[in-house]
Amino acid sequence: MKKIEKIIKHLLFRYHSFSILKKFLLAPLFGLVLVLPFYIFIFLNMLEMKHSVTNVNHELMPLQEISFNNILLLEKIVNEVNSAVSAKEAEWIDDADKNADKIRENLNRYVESSYRKEVKESIIAFDTYYKTLKEVSAKIIQNNQCYKNIENDTKVLVQNYNEIDGLFKSLKLQIKNDIEKNFNALYCDTNYILFNGNFIFSIWFVISTLIIFLVYRDIKHKINKIVEDSKEIARGDVDFEKRLCIVSYDELGQVVKSINMFIDKLHKNHEALSDAKKELDALYITDRLTNVYNRVKIDEIIDTELKKKKRYDHVCSVILIDVDYFKLVNDTYGHLAGDVILKEFATLLKESIRDTDYVGRWGGEEFIIVCPQTDLNGAMSLAENLRSKVEESYFTIVGKKTASFGVATCKEDDTIQSLIDNADKALYRAKNGGRNQVVCL
Repeated sequence: MKKIEKIIKHLLFRYHSFSILKKFLLAPLFGLVLVLPFYIFIFLNMLEMKHSVTNVNHELMPLQEISFNNILLLEKIVNEVNSAVSAKEAEWIDDADKNADKIRENLNRYVESSYRKEVKESIIAFDTYYKTLKEVSAKIIQNNQCYKNIENDTKVLVQNYNEIDGLFKSLKLQIKNDIEKNFNALYCDTNYILFNGNFIFSIWFVISTLIIFLVYRDIKHKINKIVEDSKEIARGDVDFEKRLCIVSYDELGQVVKSINMFIDKLHKNHEALSDAKKELDALYITDRLTNVYNRVKIDEIIDTELKKKKRYDHVCSVILIDVDYFKLVNDTYGHLAGDVILKEFATLLKESIRDTDYVGRWGGEEFIIVCPQTDLNGAMSLAENLRSKVEESYFTIVGKKTASFGVATCKEDDTIQSLIDNADKALYRAKNGGRNQVVCL
């Protein structure tokens, strides 16, 4: 009995080491001439199945990845241009060119593929959209976000965006459907081979029939597993922690390896895009010159603190700061020197405030500090401490500088605008009162 078990285990091991073709060749060993027609039939269909798998691995899978990347790159372009428009920095618009070139490069790689028509349409639509995007964004910045034809230009821009976004998503959906069709065809072709072969198996010897049945059950189980997992990938439901099980050393095992390699590559690209998105989010809320928060982020912080005031009666104060006689620095030493002073001034503020405070650049040589859970006395004390440090500090090129401070504390009915206006009025009094002083309202 043990000897028989040992022989069976050895035969099973040899069986799993065979390719699919060799597994089906087991029957001819017993069926001889009777199995030859069926073997030819299987061989021809296996070539077609292998062609389908090759098509998925070499064209559809990479093209689906590119389509996914293009959609994310389009979103990055929109975010970069929006940041440029919000900051009124025309030079930033050119930062989106790299992502635009990546999209064109991705599309051109497959301009001669079976999707050449869709790819060419996407290239034309993207070039039209990107050209319009840069022109409209530049006009908005140059005209301070308001000019005669802004509504028409914006409408055309939105239409162009919807067109290219629709083309990208349509291409992605088409590729997804084709992937599903390929795997379904693989499944159907295999079943076609096996089920139609049963008619021939019926006249074979009992042993041949048993062998074919075992091969059928084994392959079908593996293909079902591959098809189900592949459908999840085609739908975009990819679990990056999950990998398909390597079921054997045959062609299906190679398919599984290819799919796992695709998931690994998709995972790496997903992580890279996630990191890029985090960097874009940071750029969106950060002033590029001084590396402190910009007005967009400061507005969000003040809005949050005002809501806390209304709901929990939390106190909050803001400090508006203006570098004294900064225009004289630009006029005397040039704007590059002025930029150096602004960077050093921002660094001094960041190093001098508390961990709970927020510092941002309000515009030009003006900075703002938001002080949560800080009443007027606390804000005045902090402002006076900052004033002293500025006065005592030595700045590159210009040497000593001073700053004026305006302090305001939020009230029950305050809005962002009213709170800032109060701080600005206090700052105005500080500057008119001789500068280098702290004034509250």
